[in-house]
Amino acid sequence: MKKRSLLLFLLVLTLVFPLVSASAATYYYVSGTSSLKIREKPDATSKVKDSYRADFAVVSYKKYDTNWAYVHFSDGAEGYVMRKYLKASSSSTAYVTKDNSALRSGPATSFGQTATLYQGDKVKVLSSGATWSYVSASAGTGYIKKSLLSDKVVKKSGNAGTPYTAYVKNPSGRTVNVRRGAGKGYAVDGELEPGTEVTVEQVNGSWSRISDPLSGWMMNSYLTKTAPAPTNTPDPNATPAPTKDPSTGKVRYITSANGKSVNVRRGPSEKGYAVMISLPVGSEVTLVSTEKGWSKITSTAMLGAGYVKNEFLSSKKPGVTATPKPGETPEPTKAPYNSFSATITNPNGGKVNIRRDAGLGYATVTQLEPGTKITVLDEKGNWYKISFDDGSGYVKKEYVKK
Repeated sequence: MKKRSLLLFLLVLTLVFPLVSASAATYYYVSGTSSLKIREKPDATSKVKDSYRADFAVVSYKKYDTNWAYVHFSDGAEGYVMRKYLKASSSSTAYVTKDNSALRSGPATSFGQTATLYQGDKVKVLSSGATWSYVSASAGTGYIKKSLLSDKVVKKSGNAGTPYTAYVKNPSGRTVNVRRGAGKGYAVDGELEPGTEVTVEQVNGSWSRISDPLSGWMMNSYLTKTAPAPTNTPDPNATPAPTKDPSTGKVRYITSANGKSVNVRRGPSEKGYAVMISLPVGSEVTLVSTEKGWSKITSTAMLGAGYVKNEFLSSKKPGVTATPKPGETPEPTKAPYNSFSATITNPNGGKVNIRRDAGLGYATVTQLEPGTKITVLDEKGNWYKISFDDGSGYVKKEYVKK
């Protein structure tokens, strides 16, 4: 009887412990090189797909042979890398030691900030390299400097209070700029009227990242938790408000005499204002206002409002334009892209990076969860240009499910 009980006990052990071991995910990180190449095949002469700096996390690892492994990096890229440049890392619990600590999309300050962590925030360290750790926090998954983490419990400062509702304020009554980053050196993506209700997603020093109706950064001095009372007293130094078009808010279409795309600028002038996007003839936009020969417009393809000359807008959708001059070969007109609805997908189940342009070298605009509904507006090589609830950007085609 005792022998049978012992055999049953050993059988239970053999069944339970392999399951426990298999369920524990092991992360790896780049070590021993400042630029690990990821290749299409397990061969040093194979095509290089991309390269990854030290401390970049590997979330999926499968040994191929003694020299190579097939991996997935935290940004979703996959391929073959040399095993000797990867180190395994066990998970642990840590606590943030400083308010306004940046959570980034990659292990360097040049990568975009995806969230802000505060003193006392608890995180799960998935991999820990020489300088950066890849962590999972309530605000999302990303990279934080190791020097900002402690393995001991850290008392909360009480400064973490986002997200919360705020209102745009400006004593002058003028619109307030919404910028791409936390600083005046970043480009302006749009403007908001005083009194506009926004959501403050995070605070970084004297700047706040806001969303709804525009996503971007605004100085804290232009935000208040109390809706400002309306005022009818004009500022004598304020710029006169633009003349409103009687048809403001109605649909307009991009048009041009030569059939080429039209530049949309960040302000009502060709001098001093950068081009934010070029829209092809026939693109549908919404007219916001008119001002001295310029029109302020919005579009699903744009992140915020922009300006075009009045002559490039039409109330009727244009057909084929531009008659070539004698002896001139007509320039082929690009057929309008047939946009379609889709969803974000990722075999790993992790968030997918949305970038400012088609390429891994461009900054991350945001990260979207698998299953997020999107609209595909255009394509560029292996990338789709998409729009979503909070804006627009580019994503690799492999992460889009039709």
